[in-house]
Amino acid sequence: MRTTLNVVLGAAQLVANCFMAWKAICLCTGTPYPVMVVTTESMLPAFAPGGVLFVSNHHKDAAIGDLPVCWLPGSAFPMVHRVHRVTYGHDHQNNPQQLILTKGDNNHVDDTVMYSGSQGFLDRRQVLGFVRGYVPFIGWVVIALQEFARLPELAYHVISGYWPILTRLCI
Repeated sequence: MRTTLNVVLGAAQLVANCFMAWKAICLCTGTPYPVMVVTTESMLPAFAPGGVLFVSNHHKDAAIGDLPVCWLPGSAFPMVHRVHRVTYGHDHQNNPQQLILTKGDNNHVDDTVMYSGSQGFLDRRQVLGFVRGYVPFIGWVVIALQEFARLPELAYHVISGYWPILTRLCI
């Protein structure tokens, strides 16, 4: 009983530490998505599928060439495309706002067709962060876990097969 409790508490502590580390990274970078995996080819040759992007947010205006991370309404995943054009306007309360037009490096047209309704630009407030770094290939593990639904089940069976060995090591 005591051994099982030690294993369970150790696992719970590991999960809690990972969660706290993730939240600390989110606070330091100013974005809820500090690490992202590239899943499409829309940003080739800059970013290939399987690459990992490191994201942080600043409160400065976006410039042409920046790489904002935006989560468009109705979209399943955030989008990372290059700022193609910048303009300024006013919202319905006459407050100044920066408007951004994005385009994927590998796309022939800009992203206005992806924006909701008749929205021709993204508001700067829709930007979750900007890409600050890139590491190629290591994101393929995440893509594989998403693509192969049975892979987590296989991992469970492999780990559960080693459970007696793991419990003996923790004693």
